[in-house]
Amino acid sequence: MTETDVKTLEAVVSVVGVAQPGLKPAAKEDEPIKVGVKEDLEDIKQRIKLFLSTAMVISLNTPARSIIEGLIKRIGLFDEKWIHYTHVQMQNNMFKDAFKKVQKSDRVVFIPHCLRDVKNCKAPIDEDGYHCTKCGRCVIGRIVEECEKRGMKWYMCGGGTQVINIINRTKPKAIIGIACYNEIMLALEKLKGSGVPLQAVMLRKSGCVNTEVDLNEVIEIFDQ
Repeated sequence: MTETDVKTLEAVVSVVGVAQPGLKPAAKEDEPIKVGVKEDLEDIKQRIKLFLSTAMVISLNTPARSIIEGLIKRIGLFDEKWIHYTHVQMQNNMFKDAFKKVQKSDRVVFIPHCLRDVKNCKAPIDEDGYHCTKCGRCVIGRIVEECEKRGMKWYMCGGGTQVINIINRTKPKAIIGIACYNEIMLALEKLKGSGVPLQAVMLRKSGCVNTEVDLNEVIEIFDQ
């Protein structure tokens, strides 16, 4: 990291320590944030988003990962998941303007089937994935309702080949993906050079079954 980058990064990261209206005061520089309470997690997310919205207007020569790690350490977090979360938010910011230009009816939402209540889910499945019956046993029903209210097409399926096949067939003008970090990074790689903007929501709890996502984050992306 160059000396110029260090100074610039210090100036930008200092923004994170300024509490937004409605947020609790930020921790002091030498006081690590306590992670675990819902309010603490929301505070961290808001700090990260504030940092990135400011950093996007400044050109740095430093690799993105170094900037992210610097931010995370500065606010007292050392968990890899927050580095991943920040990386996803940075990617979202890069494609946000292009995404906003696409009307909702031309967007496609990919919902991971791992969010299902596996033991009780009765959703039928075919080549397009699962078809949610909105039984109310998991968060997917709410996500589907929010999609349909906005006229957005949705698919509930696994990652990888199935998602790419659907994209190739439907040719969406913009994509919203709910997934784990690795799947999001894979999607970005596959979409590189396609001109199709992606906005992603990282799962709050990853895994193969019974995962979790923040519904408020999903709706926030839907309404961009």
